[in-house]
Amino acid sequence: MNSLLGPDEGWSLAPVAAWLFDEARTLTDPVALMSGLVQKLDAAGARIDRARFTSGTLHPQLAAWGVFWNRGAPAELWTGRHGITETDAYLGSPAQFVRERHEPFRRRLEGLVEGRDHTVLHEMRAEGMTDYIALPVPFSNGAVNFLGVATTAPRGFSDADLERFAALARLLAPVLEVLAVRRVTLGLLDAFVGPRSSERILRGQVKRGDGDRIDAAFWYSDLRGFTRLSESLEPAKLLQLLNDYFEQCATAAAARGGEILQFIGDAILIVFEMRGPADAAAVCEAALDSAVDAFASIAVVNHQRRRAGEPPIEFGLGLHLGTVTHANVGAPYRLAFNVVGPAVNKTARIQALTKDAGAALLMSREFAAHIARPLRPAGSFDLRGIAGTQEVFRLPEQ
Repeated sequence: MNSLLGPDEGWSLAPVAAWLFDEARTLTDPVALMSGLVQKLDAAGARIDRARFTSGTLHPQLAAWGVFWNRGAPAELWTGRHGITETDAYLGSPAQFVRERHEPFRRRLEGLVEGRDHTVLHEMRAEGMTDYIALPVPFSNGAVNFLGVATTAPRGFSDADLERFAALARLLAPVLEVLAVRRVTLGLLDAFVGPRSSERILRGQVKRGDGDRIDAAFWYSDLRGFTRLSESLEPAKLLQLLNDYFEQCATAAAARGGEILQFIGDAILIVFEMRGPADAAAVCEAALDSAVDAFASIAVVNHQRRRAGEPPIEFGLGLHLGTVTHANVGAPYRLAFNVVGPAVNKTARIQALTKDAGAALLMSREFAAHIARPLRPAGSFDLRGIAGTQEVFRLPEQ
């Protein structure tokens, strides 16, 4: 590689390599990595006007991620969903060639043939690019990822340029691999334990008993008739019903700052955290708006389900306000973040009242005290495991 680092012909890779070995290793943002890389290449004298790197990933929604850069515009993060490898954008592309054959792909962009050369090459030519090379970026697990660069230089890339870019791909591989592993870790943690818990895990709260106290509004919802549905529906249709219910509730809550803490069978526990007492009214209004939105969204889903001859999704929902401990609990070798405290139990008990009270949505007196819109009493009840008679409220239109 020494001959590639010196300026025997053209630009030197040495300052770029030094940056990759030092400063680049500390970057956790792939956009910052790409921005720094193209700046170093510019400073070294490498004329590139377009750059892409992409990596496969392990994620419930995404198949790949990458960063795209064009001269004159900031670098941008790109994500590709599962199924992207079956699209025209991928099939027959340089990315497919590199990832499947583990070989470089090079194409001068003059004289492209319509119908033979992939659409992305024609797009680059229309942008004024004259030459293009795509290179494999191998990871230690055997996965082959992708680096592509193009230039508007009239003569394109020289043979020495191509050798230096091939060396660059090898130098870039370990830096990209660290970023890729981090993104997989964060993505899986967010998907399976939620952003709140994953943040605490990455901050070092991994021992049994680690946790803190939080003030929040709580949402507890539960499907009605789930036992009957689980006995009468085929597994695929039951899972579809569950996923429709979970998705609509999660989407409505996330739009207003709610986060799912747990799926408990067919029940959902969502938290709307408060930073202080002054946030109580805004947080409770957000939680109530989210609940109303969830019922509206599921009404649309139910219309489609009825037309398809499928049973509707019906659920009860309780809202309450209180303080809980959010902590890492479990056995020594199997831990989970959980919320414990009377506030969670009370929210669940309020939800259990919804069927008997004839209202799909009920709120505790503590929660209702922070709601500005009109509410009406739904009665006072003895709740199992909760001391004293508890007054609950409902929306006027229910």
